Parts: sequence; structure tokens; C-alpha cells
Amino acid sequence: MSTLLTLLKRKLHDTFGEDALHWYHRSYIFDWGVATAAWVIAWWIKILPPYHRDFSVDDVLISHVHRKNQISGDMNMLVALLIPGITVIVVGTLRISAMEIHHGLLSLWSGSGFTILMTEFLKNRVGRLRPDFLDRCKWNETLAACTGDPEQVTDGRRSFPSGHSSAAWAGMTFLSLYLAGVTGAWCLHRSTPSRYLSSSRLVKFCITLAPIVFATWVAISRLEDYRHHREDVIVGSLLGMCTAATCYLIYWPNPFTLQESDMIRGVARPRSVYEESSTARTENAYDYELAGMEHAAETV
Repeated sequence: MSTLLTLLKRKLHDTFGEDALHWYHRSYIFDWGVATAAWVIAWWIKILPPYHRDFSVDDVLISHVHRKNQISGDMNMLVALLIPGITVIVVGTLRISAMEIHHGLLSLWSGSGFTILMTEFLKNRVGRLRPDFLDRCKWNETLAACTGDPEQVTDGRRSFPSGHSSAAWAGMTFLSLYLAGVTGAWCLHRSTPSRYLSSSRLVKFCITLAPIVFATWVAISRLEDYRHHREDVIVGSLLGMCTAATCYLIYWPNPFTLQESDMIRGVARPRSVYEESSTARTENAYDYELAGMEHAAETV
């Protein structure tokens, strides 16, 4: 294992320079662990039976026809994670910055993980019925029970909030914020050169809004497919947006208020989240003072 880590460090040094990992702190390992734990717990909650809410077979809100998804859950999750992840890796590699790649992937992974965790928890505890629940249920008056596919019936009890919406908005909110930091499109107090098309404020603004278009489409499709009620989509979208934005701002500066200290060559640089403890700094300073005194004594 130590040999593998050594080879990995050597590769990073060869690609990004000898100072490629000078910023790194072991506390980031705990960050990765916490974010990964959120994904694992979310998966565990998802396989638990949801709350069984009572219903009426005359309820028009849950009487819509069961339709095929326009966007499958796997496809939605793939786009919400893969596209932002590839963007971070490509931009970080072009800028020769291991720190940017690390912070980008960590904020994406944590934001999406906490979003999915909260979404699955609410789905399980609320147990709201989907708009197409009765079609899934296939209620039998004689048995006084649902006779449809048990898996489909169980999933029909997990309407609130919308998982598609929360996952899409988590990934696309991160990507939009990341692109805003890279382009400086949302930092309105800064002026840019007017020589190139890439300097156009509206061009940059449209680039940063492109991910939001996809997230909005996903959310609307959940209403069109009769998989969610309006409240489910609204809450899911807000949940993904707020969680992703919070995790992004932990590791990156606010794209609306970028200062010179937040940027390198006009592009937002990630935060150095962890520093030496005050105790360590004090000890280092004390050692330095002692060394200075010894040197002075030797001189005398």
C-alpha cells in the first residue's frame, strides 16, 4: 500500500510539480470519509420500507396513469456526477493544479452525497404517494389490498421529495458555480478585456446557466411523467441547490464577490481549508526562538 501511495505521489509530482501536494492536509481524508458515509447511509435507507400512508381509491391526486420515465434515475445520476466531474478534471489538468481537481471533486461528491442522504431520509419517513400510485397499486376490493408489482407499489410510496430533481440540481448547481468561478461571469464588479469573444459577459453568463437548463428540464419531466407532485419537485430542487452551494462554498470562494486574493490568472482558486493548529505554530515559533538564542550565544 505504501509503495502504491509513493508511486501515486511521484506521478502527481511529475504531472503538477514538486509542490503538487504541499497544500494537502490529512483532515481532507476525514472529509472524504464523511461524504462517502453519506452515500452509504443513503443507500441503506433506500432499501428500508417507507412509511405506509393511508389512501382513498377515489383520490384524484394519485389516480394518474403510470408512464415510462423520460429520464431514468441511473441516467440522471450519471449526468449529474459525470459531467461536472469531467469538467473539473479537464480544467484542473489544463491549469496544472492538483488542488483544483481535488477540491472540485470533493465538493461535488459531498454536495451530492448529503443531498441524496436527506432526500432518501425524507422519502422514507414521509411516505407520500406518487400521482400514479393507484395504477401501480391495482387495488382489489375483495382482498382490500394492492395486487400490483410489490416493488412498484413500494416505490409509489416515495414521492416526497423528488430524487431526480434533488440529484440533478445538486450536480448542476455545483457545475454552474464552478463555471462561474472559472469564467468570473457572476462577479459583476470586475471588468474584463473587450478584445475577444470569450470576454463577452453574456457569453460567460450563458455558459454558467447551461447546467441549470438541464436541471430544470429534469424537474419538469417529473411532473410530465406523473411521478411527482409540484411540492415534491420544488422541495427536491431547493434541497439539491442549497446543499450543493453550501458544500461548494466550503472549498471555493463566492463567485459573486471574487477578490484578487481569491484568484490566480483571473480564475477562482480553491480555498486552503486547513492550516497548522495554533499550538503547532506556537511550538514552531518557540523552537525558532531557542535556535536563535543558541546561535547568538555561540557567536558571543
